[in-house]
Amino acid sequence: MITRRRFITSLAALTSAPAIDTPWASTRDSSKVALIIGNSAYPNMRLLNPANDARAMSELLGSAGFSVDTRLDATRLDLLAAIERFGDTARQSATELALFYYAGHGAQLDWRNYLLPVDARIASAEQLKQNGIDLGLLLNKLKAASGKSFVIVLDACRDDPFGSAFRTAQKGLSQFDAPVGSLLAYSTSPGNTASDGDGKNGLYTEHLVRELSAGGIRIEDALKRVRLNVRLASNGGQIPWESTSLENDIYIVGTGPKKRSDAELEKEIEDDLRDWERIKTSHDIDDWATYIRKRPNGRFAEIAQSRLIKLMARRQTAPVASSAVNMAASSAAPAIDLKQGATGLQLTQAAVNPYSAGSFPLARKFTVGDEAVFALRDILTGLEAKRYTIAITKIDLDADRVEGNGGDWVFDTLGNELSSPINGPSNSPSQFAPLELQIGKKWTAAWTQQHPTMGKQVAELDLRIATRERLRTDLGEFDTFRIDGSGWLRFQGWGGSTQMRSMERRWWIVPGINYPIRVEAINRASGRAMLTDRIDLVALRQIAVDNAFESVATGGGRSLLLKSR
Repeated sequence: MITRRRFITSLAALTSAPAIDTPWASTRDSSKVALIIGNSAYPNMRLLNPANDARAMSELLGSAGFSVDTRLDATRLDLLAAIERFGDTARQSATELALFYYAGHGAQLDWRNYLLPVDARIASAEQLKQNGIDLGLLLNKLKAASGKSFVIVLDACRDDPFGSAFRTAQKGLSQFDAPVGSLLAYSTSPGNTASDGDGKNGLYTEHLVRELSAGGIRIEDALKRVRLNVRLASNGGQIPWESTSLENDIYIVGTGPKKRSDAELEKEIEDDLRDWERIKTSHDIDDWATYIRKRPNGRFAEIAQSRLIKLMARRQTAPVASSAVNMAASSAAPAIDLKQGATGLQLTQAAVNPYSAGSFPLARKFTVGDEAVFALRDILTGLEAKRYTIAITKIDLDADRVEGNGGDWVFDTLGNELSSPINGPSNSPSQFAPLELQIGKKWTAAWTQQHPTMGKQVAELDLRIATRERLRTDLGEFDTFRIDGSGWLRFQGWGGSTQMRSMERRWWIVPGINYPIRVEAINRASGRAMLTDRIDLVALRQIAVDNAFESVATGGGRSLLLKSR
């Protein structure tokens, strides 16, 4: 059995190994197949590490039981033939998981991504289309193999792929939403370039092979660790990116943990809470990095990422006065002012990518003087029970704390609730709001709180951004991301008996707006609905929109703006 130490120790020998050019090995597990491409020997734009990277990935996957076909310095005909064989193998009934890894030059054109063979001669857009390998060819092959799981890893964003002969309008690769049953992993975010590395491997693959070699780790969690390590190593200059529509948990090495008992699950949550308690006021980057490495899908991982990013940004700028002050309201006109009968908000893009619904920062920015009005209604009848207002009265950025109505409401700066008159105080933020909004994103939230009527509660939710959805409300029509959540709630009932509820939650979120446009909450016991609440945002005065959202630019020259219609 492969061990992490054994694998990492073997890497030193790989760079001197001869070029690998072997079809699937018949002695391997036929349920797991991989095609590995490493292109370094470009005549006018040679790269240092892709061949080494491909050898390292081939060794890892071979040791993990994959049937591996590895191609180094592949020509266009080599690549086309290898992809054809890979697609045929993926369609075989015995295949359950197919993994494609590519290291080398890549480019985007008209939102499509192209992998570059070593014999490609490209001096125009038309030649890129003719001589490059359209990633869509591979994806179409895999789509034909329905019911399987697919992983595509692209370390293909090296700078200047054509030398002085030709330049595309945009750097790097274009964003592409993963087809159903697949995961797409990029070495850097769309529209950006990746480091070829100064050592034996590229920066991304160096960390990729290290994290994937750890047994019993879901691939999504391993990739979160890779993203953290590359972000830190590049001082924020390179940030890997993924899109996932996997329907099963994938483990490259080993298998997943056994099913946990209720007691084991509660202990895991308590351990996570203790880790949170230890670092929640920390201003040390290492504390937050350690948490993410230990718990890449932890109940506070999104919040930890947010804290880490802010601390890294502060380290790169000159010291400023403490932000632990009441931030005064701006005298400028409100950026967002929505009232009954307004026309709503939409997300606009300078150029629409037909292959992606987009990736947006959450970009919430609270300011003293912001005010929101909500209507609490019954989902089934639509009848309104009450209205309430939250007015922001204090903000402490150092403490990651936003107060409303003089402290009756408390949130973190992502908008996750810490205390409210409705739900009572919590020991930790309920991680409902992710750092970024992108279809397929998954995370977990758990919390304990002292409910005003139900006493101590322990709860956990698995959340996923399910879709982009047009939502019509009292305020008009909105272009939203819909987050779906399902989980459980445990509390002490009458007579001290333990009561359980299943929970279903939905949030409709617009990036740049500090509150959900709508929230739906359903609790069930023995199949019967015990709670059917809907909370609608019915008025909003928000003084500022986060600069990161106003000016964010991702791949393909796309500028994402919030506009009134």
